[in-house]
Amino acid sequence: MDKTHNKMRAIVARGHGGPKVLRMEEVERPAARGRQVLIEVRAAGVNPVDWRIRRGELRPLSALIPRRVPGRDVAGVVAAVGDEVHGFAVGNRVFAMLDGVSGGGYAEYAVAGEDAIAAMPNNLSFEEAAAVPLAALTAVQAIRNALREVAHNAPHACDTGELARRKVLVNGASGGVGTFAVQFAKISGAEVTAVCSAESATLAGELGADHVLDYEEEDFARHEERYDVIFDVVGNRSFGACKWALHPAGVYVTTEPGPRNFLSQIATIPAHKKARVVLVKSSGDDLSLLKQLFEAGRLRVVLDSVYPLEEAAEAHAHGEMGHARGKIVLRVDR
Repeated sequence: MDKTHNKMRAIVARGHGGPKVLRMEEVERPAARGRQVLIEVRAAGVNPVDWRIRRGELRPLSALIPRRVPGRDVAGVVAAVGDEVHGFAVGNRVFAMLDGVSGGGYAEYAVAGEDAIAAMPNNLSFEEAAAVPLAALTAVQAIRNALREVAHNAPHACDTGELARRKVLVNGASGGVGTFAVQFAKISGAEVTAVCSAESATLAGELGADHVLDYEEEDFARHEERYDVIFDVVGNRSFGACKWALHPAGVYVTTEPGPRNFLSQIATIPAHKKARVVLVKSSGDDLSLLKQLFEAGRLRVVLDSVYPLEEAAEAHAHGEMGHARGKIVLRVDR
């Protein structure tokens, strides 16, 4: 493939369908303008939203872009900066969560806004850093906001010291978001219950879970324990199913933005028990916080597998099986 200064290799999805719609193509290399940064991508994270878009589950938005380059997570080196960028320079090692329906991370180069970028943790490889942005930001924003809301709903707990031992349950604790959610909940001082398969129980304990429930053996929604926060990462338990397992001021959070969950969120505004849908936002500030936690040894990345960029279809097929432990990442070889 003949590469010139304004061309690059990228994985392109034309139309919707199975993993095979992902093809390597030569496309125009993006340019950094204004407050944008051009990143020479060394690795890109693979997330469930990528294959959901590929399958057509987010129509009509995705249908408006006939040729899409997937990928919301990237780690790499700054190749160029726009004329309004002041915080980064060529050669900086960075990681970012990209905006847009597709993102554009499955490529040799990608553009991100300055506010969405942070310096990479010094103790992470490019593959590890690419596994972080979307999954870890989802976990941090969901857990942090839910614990704040619990404290607001039950302010007396702050005076008695109960806030430091809030009970948080993570359903889907061994996946990309789940592994970060368990760790961040523990860092936040909570007593953490992880729901996962028996095969992932040891991993959940290593990540800091105080209790581990095998979803095939126990139904946490019918368990006698009550929780301040239930974070349904996999989106397979509704607010109605989990409501009994919440404390009176508890918060149910899900990553599944379906109509039923948005209706539950609206319906619970006057009530004590709350339903919330986490809509992750790119944030350089939150990525900088994560950088500090990684470098302090308080967070770790769980990598399920690393594929070369040209095997993006295989990476999607593996992820869609639903058995990945941690994150799947694409490596960009040059």
